[in-house]
This record gives sequence, structure tokens and C-alpha cells, in this order.
Amino acid sequence: MDVRIGVATDRDAVIRYLLMAGEGLFEHLFEDVYPGLTTTDALGVAVGDADSPYHFENAYLVENEGEVTGCLIAFPAEQIGLPEIAYSVIPRDRLDPVLPLFTTHVPNSFYINTLAVDEAARGQGVGGLLLDFAAELAMSTGRDSLTLHAWGDNAPALSLYRAKGFECVERFSIPASPWLRHTGPMLLLQRPLG
Repeated sequence: MDVRIGVATDRDAVIRYLLMAGEGLFEHLFEDVYPGLTTTDALGVAVGDADSPYHFENAYLVENEGEVTGCLIAFPAEQIGLPEIAYSVIPRDRLDPVLPLFTTHVPNSFYINTLAVDEAARGQGVGGLLLDFAAELAMSTGRDSLTLHAWGDNAPALSLYRAKGFECVERFSIPASPWLRHTGPMLLLQRPLG
């Protein structure tokens, strides 16, 4: 397995992994907001925008025998947020319940926005490889911890994160939505580095 940085031709794969990791979050924010605008269209803009933390160059992809099997999107936690236009485009009843995802962060941490592994590749060490890679990136940029948000009822993900040294530092509720695939509280997890 090799990890490589995303390139422009990975746009569709990066969008697919964002949707997978988002567990319905992006659909909650964008689906049916404007006629003709799909969630994939909205993410496509972010993945193609060099100023966006979702840009394909912030994506690290695992390849196994020429197939992309996992994706990590990570960046300094201070970059967490939404572009200003999002506050005028996304209806408040959709944005406000999930706003903590875009406003809570741990200073001087490296934030894992997306960690997703193809179902057929799960249990083969891809997620752990990406977490170890994120730790190396964080340390190379002088960050003192890794952070990420995870659903409190996502037992497989939480098992991996705990095994890698993550602990909960904050939790908040997110009301149910027809698009969200989880109902547990959202957890902000942190793993000290050093």
C-alpha cells in the first residue's frame, strides 16, 4: 500500500470519499437547497478550489495494486470552517444544528476532516496507515496533536481511533435529519503527539 497526494484527476474519488466520510452531512447541507444544485456539484467546487481545505491537494490517497482504497483529508485545525458564501446559501435550519463541526477545534492541532476506506478494504490496515500518515504530517508542521470529529454511535470508527490513542475532549448533540446516517452525539477527539 502506498500513500500519495491527490491530483486534479482524483476529483471524483475525493468527492466520493468526502460523501462516504460525511455520513450524510453534506447531503444535509446542500441537497435540494437550490434547484439543479446537487451535493456532488457543491463538493466539486470545494475540491477544485485551491483556497479550500477540501482541495484535492489536501487529500492523501491509499493505493493498493493500482486501486484507490482510502482517503485522508487533513489540514491545520485553524482552517476549519465554511466559506462566507455558505452562510448566505445554506438555510439556517440546516446549518445551525451542525455548525459546531465547523467552529470547534483544538488550537495547534492537525485536523482530520475525512478518513474513509472502501468497504472491501476495511480491516486491512488502511485506516491505521492513514492515521499514522496524518501524525507524520502533523509533526512535520509543528502541530502537537491530531483531532477529528466522529459520531458517538460509530463503533467501528471509534474502536480504531481509541486504538490509535484518541480521546474525547468535547461532545455535542446534532438533531436528527433525514440525510444524517447517525444519531449519536458528535465527539471531538484528540490524540496528543510527541
